[in-house]
Amino acid sequence: MEGIGKSYSELCSLVGSTQLPDEETISKFRDLVEGAGRIITVGAGRSGEIADVFMRFLRNLGYERSYGPDDVPYVIKYSDLVIGFTGSGTTTYTLQTLQVARDAGAKIVVFTATPESPAAALADLVINVPGGTKSSESSEDYYERLLSKEMYAPLTPLGTLFELRALFISLAFIRELAVGGSLGGNYGNLLGVAAEYEPSGEEFDRLYSLMPRPRSRENPWPGKVVVIGEGFSGSVAKFFVTRLRHVAKADEVREVYYWLDKGSVAVSSGDLVIIISGSGEQLPAILATKARSKGVRVAGITSFPTSSLGLNSDVIVRVPGRKIQRIKGLRSSYLPRDPMDSAFELRALLSLEALVHEIAKVEGVTEADMRKLHSDFT
Repeated sequence: MEGIGKSYSELCSLVGSTQLPDEETISKFRDLVEGAGRIITVGAGRSGEIADVFMRFLRNLGYERSYGPDDVPYVIKYSDLVIGFTGSGTTTYTLQTLQVARDAGAKIVVFTATPESPAAALADLVINVPGGTKSSESSEDYYERLLSKEMYAPLTPLGTLFELRALFISLAFIRELAVGGSLGGNYGNLLGVAAEYEPSGEEFDRLYSLMPRPRSRENPWPGKVVVIGEGFSGSVAKFFVTRLRHVAKADEVREVYYWLDKGSVAVSSGDLVIIISGSGEQLPAILATKARSKGVRVAGITSFPTSSLGLNSDVIVRVPGRKIQRIKGLRSSYLPRDPMDSAFELRALLSLEALVHEIAKVEGVTEADMRKLHSDFT
């Protein structure tokens, strides 16, 4: 993983080199948020994770009648604000929910990379987020990569660029609500704190050395990867799980699960549990101990290598940035009011995106391979 530092730096540059929504658009968005009876955020897949993170931060700022993709009210009302995240603007679940909202007379905001899409046509306000989408197979750069016989997937395959930019734009907006400033200034500050970190090639090499390879005819029982995280770290975990599943050739399947996936996720010898926890304490540390007792290998991603998680991990990836919160009644993970205090999560997310790229290089997985494994149903 020698190139992970370079990939991480390039990723930060790509996320940063975009045209942001203008002040008038953001002002309208703020008015809609502040005037809403309820705020409902929707999206599917990784866009759904962005919607969920945005909702959680809104709740932390006092918008307590906010609902994420997993708890959309059965009845949408005219006084509601529905915020959709969809790069393509054609995602079935999101589009259907927006249509119900439109029929109910609710206000609609859509974050999309496709401003001429069906989802955008339903919106009162469109926030254009430039970036490739999962369905942009017809784009010139995609065909150029095929013609050049590129031997592995690019740094931002499928809808990655839209997803990362949408996440940073939404968090920059949250920061504007929390502490003031402009969207552009907050976007730059968030990206700046992420860019201050340089992933260790050595640490990620050790993590990759423990990772089971994809299942194939030649390797039918390689083991699986289970990723654990809570709060914002849980969203980072689910982001990583979704994309890591795609890193396999056409005749392979990489078994990757989020620990709270519906159904029972059992672990056994030969599996790898990756735990993302800034503090490295409480429930993540307990789960590390339990995994080790079953003979399972554990990789901890944390700000504190000497934490309980660190001491119970076979491999540690240190990602600085977690501020320990001393809050009475705090059970476990906490989302701060100011996203700048989420430096650990932002750095972990981008470093794991860079890791996916490095794995694709090592294993010769192309974007065409990844596209075949990408959901085309929801």
